[in-house]
Amino acid sequence: MKDNLKTLALIFSITLNLVFIGTTAYYKLSARIPAVSCPFLYEQLNPTKEQLRRVEPIRDRFHVSSAEISSTIKTKRLGLLGLLAASDIDWNAVGALKEEIRVLQQTMQNTIIGHILEETGVFTAKQRKNSFDLM
Repeated sequence: MKDNLKTLALIFSITLNLVFIGTTAYYKLSARIPAVSCPFLYEQLNPTKEQLRRVEPIRDRFHVSSAEISSTIKTKRLGLLGLLAASDIDWNAVGALKEEIRVLQQTMQNTIIGHILEETGVFTAKQRKNSFDLM
């Protein structure tokens, strides 16, 4: 019996070490692989320098705004999960939080649509058509 426990402990230790080594190797190797660069859509439209000067602040404002909304939605979703995990579910609180999330998602949709219209307004009619074709 004592030998069986020693054997099991050895097997467990070896397995745990292999998992640790494998995980470490995976993350070390994957860190060396360069990320694929994904150009912004407008870069494929051959914009002029003036168009780039006008569109980049629009892009930056959009990224800040959408990140804030996305972060708030994520926080609200976690709160919703917390409410649902409770032993005594407060359905009124669940409903209110669901409504807050719905409003935030609608805000995100409106933000995206507004961004698309503002950004494409910088381009010529042909570039605008091409941008919608690319989308």
